[in-house]
Amino acid sequence: MNATAPGFMRRTFAAALAAIAVTAGVGCGGGGGDGGSPAPSPAPLAASGAPVSRLFVAGDSLADVGTFGLKATVQNAANPGQGYPVYPEILAGELGAGPQCNFFSSSNGLAFRTNEGCTNFAVGGASIVNPVTRGGGAVPLSLEHQLEKAVESNGGGWGAGDLFVVDAGGNDAAGLADAYLGARAGGAGRTTYLALLSQQLDASTIAQALAQSDGEAVAAGLYMQRLAQTYWTTVKANTLDKGAARVAVVNVPDITLTPRFRSIVAELAAVEGAPAATAFQTALRQWIAGFNAELARLAAGEPRVVVVPYFEDFTAHAANPAAFGLTNASDESCPPGDFPACTDAALDGSPRVAGLAPGWWKTWYYSDEFHPSPRGHELLAATVSRALVQAGWR
Repeated sequence: MNATAPGFMRRTFAAALAAIAVTAGVGCGGGGGDGGSPAPSPAPLAASGAPVSRLFVAGDSLADVGTFGLKATVQNAANPGQGYPVYPEILAGELGAGPQCNFFSSSNGLAFRTNEGCTNFAVGGASIVNPVTRGGGAVPLSLEHQLEKAVESNGGGWGAGDLFVVDAGGNDAAGLADAYLGARAGGAGRTTYLALLSQQLDASTIAQALAQSDGEAVAAGLYMQRLAQTYWTTVKANTLDKGAARVAVVNVPDITLTPRFRSIVAELAAVEGAPAATAFQTALRQWIAGFNAELARLAAGEPRVVVVPYFEDFTAHAANPAAFGLTNASDESCPPGDFPACTDAALDGSPRVAGLAPGWWKTWYYSDEFHPSPRGHELLAATVSRALVQAGWR
């Protein structure tokens, strides 16, 4: 039974984006929601009354506007340089905060150069805790590194007209899930899982968790709670503690609803049965819910922070796609491969389902197995925008 676990593994954001960069030759989210309107974000007390004049962004592939020469969504064949807007670009347009450009650029995912004056520090493949095997905190694949560079490039602090948006944690959750499944095979897979846990948990905590029934799952839950604390500490140190008056922190969506994890769950069900698949899906949802609950607890009462309810809205989109202008919220639009080949023209010419009219992908939620389509980004931008309105920041 456990020997099948490696078959459930999927490529990480880092590997996917590195492959994209090489191919392009240029320069990486159980929930509630019953299908009704997306859950509102709790409105904090009023913070800065100054209008937003600059939008700063840090995070992963959801927010990356071109570190590797393209965005992690459907490509625009007629204008590949500009592409389709991802959510920070949509938000910047709504706020009148000027165009977004990527601070970091890379042609291989290993060496990065900087573009001074740009305010989007997000990098596809980034994690809250970037493993030392990928450079740790010394490279932009680390959220902490991004935020520290943002502070440094802005003279060490933030002004009254600045808005900071941060999204991260989806890659961490996906990596944890992959390692958890790999650990079930024992041997090297278990060693890898324990090494991942040790990035956030001490040896005593890990040992106590593993001594319990279903100890690997218990340890994963503790890991995600501790990760939320690391997330909060990292964001706070580089925004609030540096004078930021408005910080929007996006929580982690239910990644079990993505095509990537739907496929993993289905494969697990086929090999080990529905109970095993359901148990894994439920556990992963609980780990993410625990992360989000801890993040909300830490941010509670802080008038300069709003937690953006992506988890809640993402779940609502999947539960009732038609209510959000979607015709498909479970499958990827792009063919297998990397983003350079996933253009609007290619999708129009070779639809995923025979008979679909040109433009069919505009109402699908996903581009590839783990990233939003242009419509998905519109919906995420709406989630962030609504949270800002409820906070009194727009």
